[in-house]
Amino acid sequence: MKDLLIVDGYNIIHAWKPLKKLAAASLEHARDKLVDMLAGYGKSKGFLLLIVFDAMYTEEAEKSTKIGNDCKVLFTDKEETADSCIERIVYDHRNDKRNIYVATSDGPEQNQILGAGAYRIPARELAEDVERVRKETARYEHDNVLEHSHGRNEVVYRVRNEDVLAKLEKIRRSK
Repeated sequence: MKDLLIVDGYNIIHAWKPLKKLAAASLEHARDKLVDMLAGYGKSKGFLLLIVFDAMYTEEAEKSTKIGNDCKVLFTDKEETADSCIERIVYDHRNDKRNIYVATSDGPEQNQILGAGAYRIPARELAEDVERVRKETARYEHDNVLEHSHGRNEVVYRVRNEDVLAKLEKIRRSK
């Protein structure tokens, strides 16, 4: 069973300077950017990801959107805060045989989830880990795959690793 990462969406947006600046212009774009960043991060880390946004002051009922198999975006009920929703989810899943992590920098929220048996990830630590994973992924792609291969789709133009190319050539010539 995959570890569960629950993210307090607006808390993270307002804790990360680039997203906070984007939210000042468009909260919707800041949400989309956060979801985009975290979906890739969650996939790379092998998390089941749940991003919770507060809809307390809207007229909407709780709604969710699934992004792939491992990422879900949840807007709370109109009468529920993101904090209480997160606490409920942690409580509901506390007996699952998996680790539960909650990303938030809200002090009282951290205390609640720690008391329920989940692990906390402060916004700053999450930002650092997201960036580290992004760089590792980019480095892997750079080291193993060429950018765009001059309009051709041959393996020799796409693979950078000389050892891999030599092995592929040996296989090709062995027939």
